[in-house]
Amino acid sequence: MITTVTMNPCIDKSITVSEFKYGRLNRVLSSRTDIGGKGINVATAYKKLGGDVLCTGINYKNDGDFITDKLNEMNILHDFVIVSGKLRENLKIVDQSNGYITEINETGYLSSEKSIKELKEKVHILSKRSSLMVFSGSVPKGIESDIYKELINECDQHTCKIILDAEGMLLLEGLKAKPYLIKPNKFELENALGSELNSLKELVSGARKLLNSGIQIICVSLGKDGAIILNKDHVYYAPPLPVEVKSTVGAGDSMIAALCLAIEQKQPLNQMLRMAVAAATATIQLEGTQMCNKQNFDALLPYVKITELSFN
Repeated sequence: MITTVTMNPCIDKSITVSEFKYGRLNRVLSSRTDIGGKGINVATAYKKLGGDVLCTGINYKNDGDFITDKLNEMNILHDFVIVSGKLRENLKIVDQSNGYITEINETGYLSSEKSIKELKEKVHILSKRSSLMVFSGSVPKGIESDIYKELINECDQHTCKIILDAEGMLLLEGLKAKPYLIKPNKFELENALGSELNSLKELVSGARKLLNSGIQIICVSLGKDGAIILNKDHVYYAPPLPVEVKSTVGAGDSMIAALCLAIEQKQPLNQMLRMAVAAATATIQLEGTQMCNKQNFDALLPYVKITELSFN
């Protein structure tokens, strides 16, 4: 079983307009509401791909049932720390004329020191019966940037492997706990290294610096330019598949889910990347915050091309 940790769950409302007009009236063509938060998205995708998963993290007394009810419908196990406050809401505006998505995200409510202590205890216990633990996404206001480092240090890393998907100081601090795998996008990798990376060679060179710090696998999502994955022995690149993009929300989370599945199946590094790209592609073909399903994932998998890169 894998466990995902969501510090900042949310309700994602996605609306589609024909052409977004700033400062003017916009009429909605369609809308949908989904549960969100990166760890929850990972869990949803992993379950749809056929794996067993448990969600933990923070949830709220007000509106938190929206999260747990949806997880129950999908037969996803959950064990949250329940805190005072209200589930945050995020708005995604899809401009049909150009495919752009404008995101307006609330920050989340403050969690007490008591609730963080309870979460650390829960993570420690769950790590002993999990093969993988995924820490991903933003955190509510008032929580220190070293929270992922502290939570990862609570894990029994002899029992489970740790995956971290975060940005900014959350990523930089989390790296100090030496997770097994990280999945930054290009922007997040550049921020972590403090420099622009303008070619695949520069991306690989930069990522190798993080490998030298103790990370074992790095998968870098490049959006419309595909993705790369590397460990100390190999580097692989996958170009994007030509599909219609309906929403990019959750694509990275689906990649994490597929990477977890590949690790559980003891797949080689090149197949890990193939599975990650197939899952992300299956997700971007869906509206709102919907995660990939196994049928579309299986259909796309043979079409993902993998090339080994060799940079000295």
